[in-house]
Amino acid sequence: MEKAVLEARGYEVVATSTLMEFEKTLQSWRPDLILTDIHMPEAKGTDICRTLKNEYNTQDIPIVLFSSLPDDELSKLAEQVGADGSLSKVNGLEAMGEKIDELVQSILW
Repeated sequence: MEKAVLEARGYEVVATSTLMEFEKTLQSWRPDLILTDIHMPEAKGTDICRTLKNEYNTQDIPIVLFSSLPDDELSKLAEQVGADGSLSKVNGLEAMGEKIDELVQSILW
């Protein structure tokens, strides 16, 4: 559902459902921004963020943490792990699209 909202706003979205698929995709494609949920079956988004921010080839890719945590708690967590932004699911899909627009503007421009 999140993918459809972002595509409707004009973003090219590549979604992966496993850590292995994500790693393989990252080897062959360089995203402008990574949006990662912090709670996933195979890995934590916070661990992915820390790892990518410590790798030379990926340290400059903006990463946004995505979660159902409240905004203030998620923002603090994002700062702790070196993420470039955070986005709470509690605000709904339309708010998510607007927030992504804001984050893209502030991070990429």
